[in-house]
Amino acid sequence: MDEGKLFRKLRKDRGFSLEQVSDEVNSVSFISKFEKGQSNISLLRFERLLQNVNVSMEEFIYLRELERNPMLNEDMKVLRGYLSSDFYFYWAKLLNINKCSETENFEKGIIEMKQVKAEMNLKINWQKFVSIYCDICLLLYQSNISQRNNSLEGPTSELLFKEINLLSKPVISYLYKVEDWGVFEVVLFKFFLFTFHEEQINQLLPIAISRTQKENELHVMALFKLETIFSSFSYFVNFRHQVWAKKSLENARDLLKDARDLTNSTLLLFYEGWYKIIFEETNRGLEQCYQAISIFKILEQPVLEKRFKTILEHVLKNKEEPDNYFMFI
Repeated sequence: MDEGKLFRKLRKDRGFSLEQVSDEVNSVSFISKFEKGQSNISLLRFERLLQNVNVSMEEFIYLRELERNPMLNEDMKVLRGYLSSDFYFYWAKLLNINKCSETENFEKGIIEMKQVKAEMNLKINWQKFVSIYCDICLLLYQSNISQRNNSLEGPTSELLFKEINLLSKPVISYLYKVEDWGVFEVVLFKFFLFTFHEEQINQLLPIAISRTQKENELHVMALFKLETIFSSFSYFVNFRHQVWAKKSLENARDLLKDARDLTNSTLLLFYEGWYKIIFEETNRGLEQCYQAISIFKILEQPVLEKRFKTILEHVLKNKEEPDNYFMFI
């Protein structure tokens, strides 16, 4: 499959018309000719075109080579996926703002989030989603400020979550619509997951897993997929959805089988212990969690060792106070 035909497939998979992906750099007529193989395209124009369908250059090259050589997956297993799209740049920026806001002050976070939101063009698909994320973070920052000041003016947790879930509806609609998920869709699901109801997560998680099989061996796809599964598990176990929690761990185990991924396999060992603490036998679960923490210690991973000791403390508090204390990852 040549570049034009592959681009057309990616565009149609995501439900975009020619008009929706055109801009001042690439006109409708030019894109149409390119898709039919009737026109060459410069690197600058091609990068812009890919951004408009939420696909990085690296992901496109991977998919192109996969079409040319179905056995490429075996050759790509040891390679990392590096993403250059502006979308991923902004996500990194947003996560840094969140991190700094939690450790410094939410007032500063509000200023920085508003600055990012002001840069977004809502007519561009991915920028609309970044803007929504900014709105959600702004709500959470304001809520944290109200709680810190013991203000009675802020919304209750229930009302706040309803408002956040309402804001995220365009994201949910988009994820249901896309036939074959790429890295963009998995990242979108991962970062908006905390805004969904657990029932929505349960519906979307199997879709995320089934619709990403084509790019499963792309390193960054496998990484994000596992992180998404583990995050979903924490929601299910917090709200005591035992069947959903168990299924998410089974999905993770299937993905990790013979994958030579020691870190995520150790994480799975810990999460399976977490499951046992909540739903089965606490002592057996504790033993499994301590085994995972010991592996991190043996491998000289102090950051992970410390992090999962802290998580285990919160898990035990959640065990004792399921209605008042939650642990999300």
